[in-house]
Amino acid sequence: MSYMAWGDDLFERKVRADFLSNYLDEDICRVLNLDSPWGAGKTYFLKNWRLQLLSENLRPVVYFNAWENDFLGDPLLSLVSVIRDQLSAQGGKPSQIKGKVKEFTKRAGELAVAIAPSVIKAAAKKHLGEDFLEVLDGEVTAEAAEKFVEKILNKNQEALTAVDHFRSSLGELFKAASSNSEGKPVYIFIDELDRCRPTYAIELLERVKHFFAIEGCRFVIATDTDQLAHSICAVYGAGFSSKRYLKRFFDSTFKLDNTLIDNWIATNIKSEICPPFNNYKVFEMAGGRPQFGFGDFVEPAPTSVFSKKLNSHQIVFKALVMAFNFQIRDLEAILKRLHTFNGYFKEGGWDFFFCTYLLFLVHSDVVVKAWGSHYEDLDFWKDLNTKYPATSTLYTGVGNVSVHQLARIYFRMLSSAGRELMDLANGNGMESPVALDVMRKTDMYIKSFEVAKLSAELT
Repeated sequence: MSYMAWGDDLFERKVRADFLSNYLDEDICRVLNLDSPWGAGKTYFLKNWRLQLLSENLRPVVYFNAWENDFLGDPLLSLVSVIRDQLSAQGGKPSQIKGKVKEFTKRAGELAVAIAPSVIKAAAKKHLGEDFLEVLDGEVTAEAAEKFVEKILNKNQEALTAVDHFRSSLGELFKAASSNSEGKPVYIFIDELDRCRPTYAIELLERVKHFFAIEGCRFVIATDTDQLAHSICAVYGAGFSSKRYLKRFFDSTFKLDNTLIDNWIATNIKSEICPPFNNYKVFEMAGGRPQFGFGDFVEPAPTSVFSKKLNSHQIVFKALVMAFNFQIRDLEAILKRLHTFNGYFKEGGWDFFFCTYLLFLVHSDVVVKAWGSHYEDLDFWKDLNTKYPATSTLYTGVGNVSVHQLARIYFRMLSSAGRELMDLANGNGMESPVALDVMRKTDMYIKSFEVAKLSAELT
């Protein structure tokens, strides 16, 4: 069974792809920057958009993974190779496409030779012979200098001619490829640019700008623009205006966000993988009452997360996503690790909030050293709240707590023992049900640390 485009579209990506297709076809923008953080679904978006366009025979589409070609040196020939191979199998009359591809390949080779970088001495040796090398180390005569400049100018003209021939043959190839799609422009999707070496990313953008951005073609270049800007600064220096520099390559930018995260959570955090809450419950809606009568009832806070679409476990997961600000790729990794708890603790005998929180924690960039002593480690909690501020809260009937506050209650219970833990269990507020849970299943909570640390080694 073949894969259907947008078959698992949880973020209404197809709507955005259709909008961008109409936008690009109007020739308002020839190079579009598709901007979103790493792991937010850019590759999914581009591949499904391409599959839709090809399956509906709307236009030829080329997909180029920049990172996979990063090791090959100059990106020109890598991009030429992908365009040649993919357009050979798309649209137009095969005999016509074959001829255009052959001409395009020839012109690409000429261009590559014409713009190939060279050392001055090597250039002088090639154009003027061994005698001119003395000019570089000794006195420069007027006659020798004039001859050298003339040769360089001729080479420059050869390069400009090669560019013209290349762009002309590229345009003819695009026309042939799109002849079956009412002459609509060819789309070229460039993915994973922000994962490339900074020098390679810069060179690729330069090649697109100077050689490929022509009539009959639209580029969509997926980037984490902030990360790419940082990479460029690594080449040009910390004070370099890298974001302004990037704008010279793009006509427009489209922000690909994940505001519909509820859809992903509702689809992936299923009740069959979630053990029941023990001595407290997170409520989906305001007005809930404590299950076991711990402490006094409190009113919901304006900061508490409620939903008509998500159940209690899914609300917990959403609150963690909001606090840690993870992207889809991170959440998919955490989901895989979440399943390990069901395998490790039989019959759902694990704490959903505590174990899921540990997974988010080990997946973050906060250094976790000695698990058992973190309740008193003020620097740890300060660092955690600074990097991942949790402004939303969970409503339990006896409290409105952020995920970090609730986690710290667990850590406090696990650092307590004997009479102190019993007194906390008999007290009021949110600490009471957590203390009772820890008293009854101390071994499980301690084992959870071990499982979370081991699951962090999964990829």
